[in-house]
Amino acid sequence: MISKASFVFLSIIIFTSSQAQSSIDGKGLSTTSVWQETIGRLLKQPLWKTKDSYDAGHTLMIPLHHAFVTHDRVAIAQFEDFFDTMGRAELPEGQLNQVHILYLASQYLVLKKKSTLKMERPADIFLAKRILKYILIKWKHDIAFQWGKPPFFGLKNRLDYALQNQTPENEPSYYRVITDYELFLFAIASDMGFVLKGLKMYDDGDRALLNEINEYLLTVLKSRGSFTENGGWLFQTGFWTDHPYFAYSGNLELGENLQPKKVEDITKDSSHAHRWPLWLMSYYHGNENNTELLSKIYLAFSKQFNHNIAVKVQKGVLINNFVTGYNGIYRYKYKTTKNGLLEGYGPYNLSGTLGIAWYCFLKDTEDFYRRYKNSYPLDKEILSVYVGPNTSRKRNELFQWPDFFTNGLAKLIAEQAYEISKNDTFEIVK
Repeated sequence: MISKASFVFLSIIIFTSSQAQSSIDGKGLSTTSVWQETIGRLLKQPLWKTKDSYDAGHTLMIPLHHAFVTHDRVAIAQFEDFFDTMGRAELPEGQLNQVHILYLASQYLVLKKKSTLKMERPADIFLAKRILKYILIKWKHDIAFQWGKPPFFGLKNRLDYALQNQTPENEPSYYRVITDYELFLFAIASDMGFVLKGLKMYDDGDRALLNEINEYLLTVLKSRGSFTENGGWLFQTGFWTDHPYFAYSGNLELGENLQPKKVEDITKDSSHAHRWPLWLMSYYHGNENNTELLSKIYLAFSKQFNHNIAVKVQKGVLINNFVTGYNGIYRYKYKTTKNGLLEGYGPYNLSGTLGIAWYCFLKDTEDFYRRYKNSYPLDKEILSVYVGPNTSRKRNELFQWPDFFTNGLAKLIAEQAYEISKNDTFEIVK
């Protein structure tokens, strides 16, 4: 077994044949009533529909990985049934909703490929082909939104524009930002490169497409990412400064009638940045010729989380609102956030993201997640901070806050996240 003291990268090793066999016989949390009343119940629902796809893509990710980490055959079978149906269903409305649920699907295929070392099930092959087709359409043909001008046809063309060195003097900072939608598509493409490698269905055209996308990914990471003096890593520092979500970030307390106050070197908020650990893992597996850079970014972002985002308090754990460790206000008077005077996310109010966050896949997070797991049932004060202004968006009853933190689902995910954070079976980066 490889020690965490050595540099390691991924929470799931490519299993040997004997380990793959153990997945058939393994048992896990899926046999408990809490699992069946929460995850098991959710997996029987059409979560790929518009109302649930965004939440499902986040919330089911840790249970999915945990099922394969623990070789939980019952849980894996439930996910298989879910994706067998989803693979032939209509996708949700909205591109971001689509990539959320498709990234969950591509991660499922990655985990299946690693656990069996092959792709045999016709339903899995069909799903892989469908995802590959989706990538092709989005990359070359579908409409790609652009602020300040008509949309582009094909995400590639939008990226060509966004990555230009020259920008108009008065253009808002966020007009050429690389969005989470694009970062998700990079991750899905990387996953499919790993899944399809060595399969007959993976032809030269597919390989050329994914290689091209990977080239753009590396350009994005090199041009928009930066290593800090303290050994951390940040992405697109200052690019969000002019965006309405960040317009009041310079205020450190919520209140009525706040005035806009920008932070020039603002970075992504910690609630959206929780996706980076798995994105980086996907990029790593889909870019075998650039593992050194991706390993370096992964280690640096792990340090960024542990030193700047994660906060330990007596009654549990919190996270600062922004990746730099800055803790100002986010999304003041946003359309779905209004709860009395809490018309935005004040200091630590993004901490509720921990209920579904993927930070447990980073290095050296075991102690943090032990404290998080042990904080359940949540203290009333902590729960109030987690829920914050909440959201008026209609959600599945199992995803709805604050019930999510008290119905057993968040506690179950916290336990699974802790197991992943301390899992000592990693893939060495050479």
